[in-house]
Amino acid sequence: MVFIAGALAAGLAPTIWIVVLARVAQGFGAGLISAQVLAIIQDEFRGTARVKALALYTMAGAAAAIVGPLAAAAALTWLPADIGWRAVLLLNIPVILATAVLAFLVLAKPVPSPSVAGAVAQRRVDIDVPGIAALAIIVLLVTLPVIDPGVTEAFLWVIVAGILVLGTGLVFWERRYAARGRVPLFVPALMRSRGFIGGNLVALLWFGAVVSQITVVTLFLLETREPLVVALILVPASLVRIVSSSWSSRLYSRFGERIITVGLSAQALSTVALIGSTLVLTGDTLLVLIVVIECWVGVMAGFVEPPLRAATLEFAPDGYRGVAASFLQLSQRLSSVFCVALATGLVIGTASGIATPEGLRNGLLLCALLLIVAAVIAGTVLAPAARRLAAPSDLSHDAPPITTP
Repeated sequence: MVFIAGALAAGLAPTIWIVVLARVAQGFGAGLISAQVLAIIQDEFRGTARVKALALYTMAGAAAAIVGPLAAAAALTWLPADIGWRAVLLLNIPVILATAVLAFLVLAKPVPSPSVAGAVAQRRVDIDVPGIAALAIIVLLVTLPVIDPGVTEAFLWVIVAGILVLGTGLVFWERRYAARGRVPLFVPALMRSRGFIGGNLVALLWFGAVVSQITVVTLFLLETREPLVVALILVPASLVRIVSSSWSSRLYSRFGERIITVGLSAQALSTVALIGSTLVLTGDTLLVLIVVIECWVGVMAGFVEPPLRAATLEFAPDGYRGVAASFLQLSQRLSSVFCVALATGLVIGTASGIATPEGLRNGLLLCALLLIVAAVIAGTVLAPAARRLAAPSDLSHDAPPITTP
């Protein structure tokens, strides 16, 4: 309901600031939905069955990446300008309503007994609002110089000082919050897990790179082509991502966490190849190569994402699965905010404000560097930690799903 209310407010907003505030509400609602979906998958499945469930989650996201841009591009192309952008903001309302109905029908649980209901009611739900607010302000301060390259040196020092003060205050607050028996944003049990931290680092770097790459490619293509044409050009990459996601559980069962490192390395190499191609190719030839390479990136993303989520969330102890899923989502979303802002600035950071081939190369270079670092962390931190976690219990990747009554 929060997401729907935000969509309605944005689509009917009389001013741009109402749109911004409404989109903030939408983001809050989306975060609640996404984290809960991942937590439910964590509770219901184990081993390869969990990777299969996460693969379906990835496939749903890839399908949305097809339908959303196409519908939005069609609205912008065929509707008057003053109505088109409102239609784009309202497009997701029917989808979220259908999702709400399905969630009610499929996920509705029997009403617990009075004794159980009383115990649940007495359980305190912790929402670390000060911690979340401090982290959000820190991210905003870090992003400001990226969004506005004209920031003065004096103001830059003010930003640095603000980040240091807020960061120090956040550390003290989180320790005090945990000492009072509450559940902080940075849960100690998760922060002490080398595998969980490594997986989150890989996830935020990978997600930032993937979202940034599709952003810079889209900006470049929009300079010479209509929105609907650009949306159609990018459809094949999402289609192959759906197909490759369906194979991810088999690859994970056979190769384990190594598939994450291999997939990230392959994505990095393909991005480097695209950078090189922009130096010698132009026009339709470059366009064809962009489609081919983006399809390859889609294949590797489908192989990487479900095992990466599964391996990272495997480190969450019982009772913290929802928090772990929320933290993973938070790290990815914050990464996308910063990386997309930085990549966009690199692409259109010229005086003309036009996405040039040079700007495209700069944005892609950022994506390649993020993917290379992610591959290194996946191979040196996440994979060894995952093997150590699985060794004592001798758990098989093919463990059957666990269902709840």
